[in-house]
Formats: sequence, C-alpha cells, structure tokens
Amino acid sequence: MSSDVAVMKGKLDVDIEKLNLALTLNTGQNFRWRLIDSNKWFGVIANLYVVILEQCDHTIHYEVINVDYVISSWSTKVSTKKIHDSFHNLLENYFRLDVDLDYLYDHWSRCDYNFHQISSRLKGIRLLRQDIIENIFTFICSSNNNIKRISKMVENLCQNYGTKLFNACDQSLITEDVYSFPEIDSLAAGDHIDRRLRELGFGYRARFICQTAQQIMDQSNQKPTEWIKRLTLSSYEDARLLLMSLPGIGAKVADCICLMSLGFTDSVPIDTHVLQLTTKLYANENPSFKMTKSSLSAKKYKEIGDFYRQKFQLHAGWAQTVLFCSDLKKV
Repeated sequence: MSSDVAVMKGKLDVDIEKLNLALTLNTGQNFRWRLIDSNKWFGVIANLYVVILEQCDHTIHYEVINVDYVISSWSTKVSTKKIHDSFHNLLENYFRLDVDLDYLYDHWSRCDYNFHQISSRLKGIRLLRQDIIENIFTFICSSNNNIKRISKMVENLCQNYGTKLFNACDQSLITEDVYSFPEIDSLAAGDHIDRRLRELGFGYRARFICQTAQQIMDQSNQKPTEWIKRLTLSSYEDARLLLMSLPGIGAKVADCICLMSLGFTDSVPIDTHVLQLTTKLYANENPSFKMTKSSLSAKKYKEIGDFYRQKFQLHAGWAQTVLFCSDLKKV
C-alpha cells in the first residue's frame, strides 16, 4: 500500500458466541473466504473490499488491505474516515449484527429438542447478507459439487473475468492477486465464454452460467441492475419463480438465494443431505420422512419446508442452517 494512505483497521465488539467466523464462513454460504491462520480469515466484501478478519473471544479485528483501490473507486473525493465508517457499517450489515442471535437460539431451543441439544456447541452461526449476482452464479457452480471445488471455480471466474482489486506483493499474508466477481455482461458472451469455462473445468455448468447471464441481460434490456431491482422488490413466491426461470437454478438454489441474499429467512433450501438429516431427526414426528430412498419431489420439498417453518416459526431457514451445520460437523 502507498505510504500516504492510512491502513484501514478497526474492530467489531462482538463475542464469539454471537458471531463465530469459523462456523459462519466455512459452511457453504459463501465460497470466497479462506482461513490463512489459526484465527484469521481472508475474503472479499461487497465485491470491493479485500479484508482480513481476526477472531478473538470478544472482538473481531479487521483490516482492509486494498485501501488505495477502494479510495479510487469512490465517485467523489471523500475522507478515509468516511470510507472507514462506511465499511464498518457494511461489515455489521454483512454479518447481520442487527439480529439478536441469543434471542433466536433461545426461541429455536424452546421450539425443538434437537436444536436445544446442539445449540450450546454451535453458537455464533450467522446468515450472511450476500451480493445477489455473486450468489446466483456461485450456487450454479454448487450443483453436484463440494466446497473445495466450488471455491476453485469461483476463483477461476473472478481471475478470468473480474477486475483486479489487490496485488499480492502488497501483503505478505496473501499469496495471490485478488479479483472482483465478474459483471453479468462479461459472462454473457456466448460460445466463447462457454468454451473457456469448460477448459477451466466447469463442465455442464459453463452453459448454465452463460445462458443465465444472457437471460438476465435480455430480460432487463441490457440493464442488469433493473433485473436485480425487480427481484429485490418481489415477494418470496415471485422471487423464487423468477430465479427458477434461470438456467441451472432449481428449487434448492433458488431458496439459497432467497435466504442469503433477499432477506427471506423463512426460505428453507432442501437437498438430499437435508432430506437425510430430516429423516434422522424427525421421522418420529412425521412418518413420511422415513422414506429416505424416495426422490425429492416438489411435493416432498414443500412438505419438508413447511415442516421447518411450522416448527421454528421465526427465521426457520436460519434455524435449519444451524441444524445442517451440526450434521456437517457431527456435533
């Protein structure tokens, strides 16, 4: 970084039980965070800020390491303090620190014995407020995939079609250049992008990425911000249908986007893993859940989603996310 620019550092005063970075950033919500030390995480926020977060018991220290680039991106000249204050507020919003997690955990524990059993060991899991477009395309990459491979695909997208946000030589902890997530129009170039993504190992997902980008451009008269605005102003049902009209997006991915990017925290994403978890935990409450080998039909999908919404009532998709994490970590 240039010597004349102040390093943008600060802290969030939040206990680890109210925001646990390891549980929040490493459970398949977002695929751009990496652990670079025992308690330090590195990632990109708002497709602009390259950030290192350090978890302590009662505090999360943060450092924005591409301050020069951030300042240059602002349309008007502002003080570093104003940018810092803006980022601090953005970080609080990103982690949904406005939500009382203690109250929710207590509520969910009273609603469900299984949640009560695991809640003390999995405190601090928060839903992230994520960028809609990044979420759409990263979850297209998630189809029949694992977190490691999804993360690699996302980085390939950024490195090949994004804008450089940070040079690795500026910070010894970070060994690779960092890029923004691509703009939609850069992914809508048809066969050329499709071929390149297949060369990078995206397989059939390459076609879905290109077609989805093109469809968003077509439906918005080449103004994707208008399409995003339409999505954010939609009801849950309409947003879900609009998302499912995109190539490569089924019910589960649409619900992931609704839950993590659109604020519909009663949206419950369901795949075969959630079906198995539901069978393991709740077959005694609903005999139909014992049919573990049955396909996940639209009827079964709705039945399971309604079950979690009725059971947890408040932020049901968030509660189910914590339960899924408990199964993932076998606690």
